[in-house]
Order: sequence, then C-alpha cells, then structure tokens
Amino acid sequence: MAAIASMALQGAAAPTALGAVASCKPLQKKPSSCSWICRAVDEEIADMSNVGLDDVFNLIQQASSADPEPEDLVAGSTAKKSSTTLSGAAEWYKVYGKSVAPSQDTRTAYYGPNRPLWKGPFTSPKDVPEYLKGEYPGDYGCDIFKLVRLPENYAKLRSQELMNGRWAMLGITGCLVPELINSNPTPGFEPVWFKTGAQIFSEAGIDYLGVPGFINAHSLVAVIVVQALLMGVAEYARIKLSPEGNDAFYPGGKAFDPLGFSSDPESFAELKVKEIKNGRLAMMAMAGLFAQGAVTGVSPLQNLHDFLKL
Repeated sequence: MAAIASMALQGAAAPTALGAVASCKPLQKKPSSCSWICRAVDEEIADMSNVGLDDVFNLIQQASSADPEPEDLVAGSTAKKSSTTLSGAAEWYKVYGKSVAPSQDTRTAYYGPNRPLWKGPFTSPKDVPEYLKGEYPGDYGCDIFKLVRLPENYAKLRSQELMNGRWAMLGITGCLVPELINSNPTPGFEPVWFKTGAQIFSEAGIDYLGVPGFINAHSLVAVIVVQALLMGVAEYARIKLSPEGNDAFYPGGKAFDPLGFSSDPESFAELKVKEIKNGRLAMMAMAGLFAQGAVTGVSPLQNLHDFLKL
C-alpha cells in the first residue's frame, strides 16, 4: 500500500510541477520567488521517473527559503508599511485591538528607548542597565540583581520566563474553570484544583472533563508517560517545524498561528508584549493560589465568596 501511495503522489506531482513551470515562464524577465521555484522545479523534474516524496518536500522547502525574509523587529526602528497580505483577524486587530493611538506604531511605543520603564516617569538613566535596550517584549529596563548581564543568561532566562508564563496562563484557567462550571464534587470529578489530582489514587479514578467513561485515569505513571509524549511532540513541532527564519518561541505559520495574527509585524510585536505581561500576572496568580490553598484549605472561589460575604 505504501508503494501504491508513493506512485500516486509521484504521478500527481508531475503534472502539477509541469503546470507550474508552464504558467510561470513569462515571469522570467523579472526575478521573483515564483520564477525561482520554476527553475528549481525544471531542474528537478528532468526525469520524473525518479521523483519521490522526498523530492517534492525538498522543493517545497527550497521554495519557502527563497521567499524574502520577513521584516525584522528592531527596537526603535521606523515602521514600514508591510506588503504582506493581512489575514482577517490581523486586520480586525489592527483596527480594534491596538492599545495605542491608530497613528502610533506599537513597535516604537513598546520597544527601544521610548518604551515604558519600570519606575515610570521617575526612572533615571542610571536605573536602566545599558544591556537592556528594549529589544525584546516586556523589557522595562529592570534587572536589580544583574541576572541577565551576560547574553547567554539573558536568552536562557527569557525563554524560561516565557514558557513558565504560558504554563501559568493555562494553569490558572484549569484551576478556575472546573469550579465555575460545576462546584459540586461527584465521584470521578472534583472541581477544587488541589483536590483533583488526589482522585487518581481513589477507587473511582479521574474522569477527564467530568464525563464518566470518556477518559478514566487510574495510573499516575500512565498519565506522566502520555503527558511526556504529547508535550514532546508539541515541542518538537515548535522547534523543528516552525517556518525558517522565525523565532522558535514564536513559530507562527498555519500550524501555530491559524488566524494569521503574525501576518502584520506591528500587531505581532504588540501581541508579544501582551502575552508576556499576562504570563507574568498568571505566574503571580498561581503563586497566590498555592499560598491560599495551603493556608485556608478551600478553593479560591470559595475564598472569594467568603470574603465578599463579609
């Protein structure tokens, strides 16, 4: 069956590639990515009997690497009008989602020397280390303990903060939503976040999504193995399958950005800032949930209810 599928794909690739060559030849007067693709395809299909799936994938990769590099986000740079076609979501965000004036470029507002600093208007030049230049999202010029003085430390801590912030945003959602949906515990479903994990050691186990019989977990080892496999696949895809030239922490592309927010460099730069700010807030919130659960022994929403009653 694999051989039949390969032959079918080879047969389908031949007329497609030939059609691409025929349709793109008039563009040879003006070099472009399309004419480059045509020349690459013309060389590769000289003998179509030897074309396989690997050749097709190699052509796709070569064509994508021939495209112009996306506009680099340089702190403090003057905004340039992007010739990239914006998606519907990116156009909507550009009109309704921006946090600055429509005439202002968010890259100059949140990056570079004109960005907000950690002491606000009371920040003096000596309060901002010279190695914090506003090149990355969320850089407010604060490094009291000189932790990111070395570039390698900066890259490491930046990646750790971003990943932990994303986990915290997911975690705070997972802690609150089950209790909001159903505050009454039932066998196999415990809405209080710090009691949920203990159910795996009970006779009933854990029912995922609170649906009996959907996924019932009884083995902690099995949960860890499945989690490691799922996260391993996701991390591999993020690092290895992100479009060439993209930051691995912001891979973009149709797989990681289906709505196309990254099609507009200005909006993408602002969304990076919003993400890290919400991630930092979520990490603080998770720390509060840990302390609240350990001290009071009840759920966060129950604590809020008791507080408001007073």
